[in-house]
Amino acid sequence: MKLKLQLVFQGTCEAAFNLYKDAFNGDIVFLFRKAEDKSIQVNEQEGEQISHMVLKTEYFEIGGQDADNGQTVNGGNNAKQVLVFTDLKELHRTFDLLSQGGEVITSLEKTFFSEAIGEVVDKFGIRWLIMMTDDDYSA
Repeated sequence: MKLKLQLVFQGTCEAAFNLYKDAFNGDIVFLFRKAEDKSIQVNEQEGEQISHMVLKTEYFEIGGQDADNGQTVNGGNNAKQVLVFTDLKELHRTFDLLSQGGEVITSLEKTFFSEAIGEVVDKFGIRWLIMMTDDDYSA
């Protein structure tokens, strides 16, 4: 079994994935706009929105799309994506990129179970818990 993450945005999927490409050192490997889908009719503005997009990194893959007109996006309040790092410098770099224009919920802190852990809602409304691995960690 595989778990694939699909994020839904309110018209900002492409901008979000361009940030994630930099934050996660990934590549956008697939991009399909709503105008390319011949099974639906969309206006010119909606046609530029993303029907499906895939970002591939060394460790994971994320799918994304823009919500259809009239569809409300929750903003990630009921879910959070957890990123677990083994490199503290890379953790800080990613946390800083995702924090730009977003909201830091919890600053990066050392805890009894992790060398660093923090939480941010990025400027696209996606919630990220970012932490160093807790495998064999003792403070």
